Amino acid sequence: MKQDYTFKMRLYPNKEQEVLLSKHFGSIRWTYNYFLDRRTKFYLEAKEKQLAKKTLTYVDMAKELTKIKAEKETEWLNECNAQSLQHAIKHLDGAYNRFFKKLAKFPRFKSKRNKQSFRVPQFVSIENGRIYFPKFKKGIKIDQHREVEGEINYATITKNKAGQYFACIGVTREIAPKMKTNKTVGIDLGLKTLVTCSDGQKFENIKTTKKYEKLLRIRQKALSRSKKGSNGRNKARLKVGKVQVKIANIRHNHLHQITSKLINENQAICLEDLGVKNMMANHCLSKSIGDASWGELVRQLTYKADWYGRRLVKIDRFFPSSKTCSHCGFVNDNLSLNMREWDCPRCQTHLDRDWNASQNILRQGLNLTVGTTELVACPDIRPIRNNGQLVGAETPASLA
Repeated sequence: MKQDYTFKMRLYPNKEQEVLLSKHFGSIRWTYNYFLDRRTKFYLEAKEKQLAKKTLTYVDMAKELTKIKAEKETEWLNECNAQSLQHAIKHLDGAYNRFFKKLAKFPRFKSKRNKQSFRVPQFVSIENGRIYFPKFKKGIKIDQHREVEGEINYATITKNKAGQYFACIGVTREIAPKMKTNKTVGIDLGLKTLVTCSDGQKFENIKTTKKYEKLLRIRQKALSRSKKGSNGRNKARLKVGKVQVKIANIRHNHLHQITSKLINENQAICLEDLGVKNMMANHCLSKSIGDASWGELVRQLTYKADWYGRRLVKIDRFFPSSKTCSHCGFVNDNLSLNMREWDCPRCQTHLDRDWNASQNILRQGLNLTVGTTELVACPDIRPIRNNGQLVGAETPASLA
C-alpha cells in the first residue's frame, strides 16, 4: 500500500548558498506575516462596516502577491522561489480555515529567532549527493545516508536553533505491512517508567532534559549576560540551541526505538487516550510530562500502526486502570498517586501499580474490540463481564 513518507537529511550549503537560503527564509517569513496582518485588518474592517465579504481568500492574496513583487520597494521577493512564496500564503489560508473551524488557535506571526523553514512544492531532485530545486541550480551538498525511494513530492528546507540545515523530503512510496502476529499488548505510560507493558516489558524514562539541565543552565546564563546585537550573543545563542537540539534528538531516537519494537512485536496495542495538554496545566508535573513526550510517543505509534497494518486501540482516559484490581476487578478509590504498589482489599493480591494498569488497559481494549477478526486476544487473558461491562479478568493462576 502506498503511503506518504519523509526522509530527513542534513544539508551542507556553502557561504553563497547560506546567504540565498537566508533570503528565502526572510522572504517567506515576511510574506506570511504581511498577509496575516493584511487579512486580520480586512476582517476587522469588514466586520465593523458590515461588508458582505468578510475575509481575503487565497486567490485574493495570490493576486496581491504578484502586484507586490512588481513594486520597486519589494522587488527583492523575486530572489526567492515563486512557488515557495505561493505556498506560504496557502499555509496561512489553511491556518485561518482551521481557526474558524475551531481546530486550532489563531495564526501567530513568525519570528526569525525560531526555527526557519520554507517549502519547495515542485521540481525537487537528488543526484550524486546533492539536492536540486529552483534558485539552486548547482545543488546543495546533502548527507544522503540512505536511498530516497519513491516519487518526490516536495522538500521542506529548515534551519534549526543550532544553525544546522536540513531537508525533509516528502515522497509517496510502497510500504509493505508487517507479518501478522497473534499478540496483543496493553501499555501504561508513566514518568518513572515511561512504558510498562502487560507482557512484563518495561521501557525506562531516560529523562534527557534532567541529564543536560546543568549544561543548558550554564549556556543560558552566558546568553543572558551577553550584549544584545553582538557577535558574542549570536554565538551564545547557537550554543544554547545545540544543547536543546541534542536533547530533542536523544529523546526522539529513544521514542523511535520503543515504538518500533512495540509495532514489530504486536498486532494490536491498547493504551489510554491521555489528555496531555490538560495534564501540562499541572505546574508541578508539566516539566516531567514534557520531558517524557507522551504525545510524541502516541503520534509515532499512530502513524507506524497505519503504515504496517497494526491496530491502535485507545480506551477512555477516565477508565480507572490503576485503581482496578486486575485479579478480581475491585476498584480501590483510596489509592493515592504516591502508592506504587498495593494489596487488593478483596483478594489480597499484591499489585505493582503500573503493571496492574497495563493489564486492565489490555482487557478494556479487548472488551472494546469484541467481534473484530483482525485482533487476536492473548490466550492467557479472559475478560470477566457483568451485564456486558468489564469488571475484571481471569488468568491461569486464578483458574488453577
